Amino acid sequence: MPELVDLLGRFIVKQNLKPGDRLPSIRDLASQFGVKTGLVRDALLDAQGRGLVKVLPRAGAFVGTVEELPPPATSAERLGSRLRELLAEQNQNLFHLLDARETLEMELVSQAARKRELQDLFPLRRILEEMAKIPPKLRGEQYVRLDIDFHLEIARLSGNAVMAAMLCTLMEELEPHLLSLQWSTERHARTDESHARLYSTLVEGDVSAAQVETRTHLQDAYQTLLNQIRQPPGVAAEIAS
Repeated sequence: MPELVDLLGRFIVKQNLKPGDRLPSIRDLASQFGVKTGLVRDALLDAQGRGLVKVLPRAGAFVGTVEELPPPATSAERLGSRLRELLAEQNQNLFHLLDARETLEMELVSQAARKRELQDLFPLRRILEEMAKIPPKLRGEQYVRLDIDFHLEIARLSGNAVMAAMLCTLMEELEPHLLSLQWSTERHARTDESHARLYSTLVEGDVSAAQVETRTHLQDAYQTLLNQIRQPPGVAAEIAS
């Protein structure tokens, strides 16, 4: 949601809109940002709370206080926004998204292992600690979102803002699929162990080991999604592989 509010603010800047100017319809904004109309509606309400816009029933949304507008988007943010628009233009092949994710993460983890300082790893460690606090039987949406945060934090550690922005956009596309997965106890254990090994390779700054662990980790996720597709609809069985 905060990212969408920022996009809204930058849209206002880009269009040179002034306080009191009317914004496009929710449907048009959704098309502009490549998201669902419900997300735009929520973002407008959030933006109204910040004074960025004013929403009037049956009249639409209008630009609010200029001082609340965010700074101009960086090159990486503009790239992420454009990629988001391109992905929204057509239904994406899930496995093409997974292939693109692996290509990006392999390079990002290499750069992270090469450039990281030990003190840079504290945020990554905190994410693992938060994941570990979730009881196995309650590992649902919160666990998946922390898993995504783990990978995006490694991308940040790489120092490559452009590739990190691309990965962030891909993960937004993949998130609904990851949230729909049925996780077995065995898969949770494998994921925890893999995250711990990957963290250790970054502590050691071992580029080769980080690449190997990342590929193994992502291939496991790939196989899990493939197994779910093979499963007949309506079958509520845990995926153990």
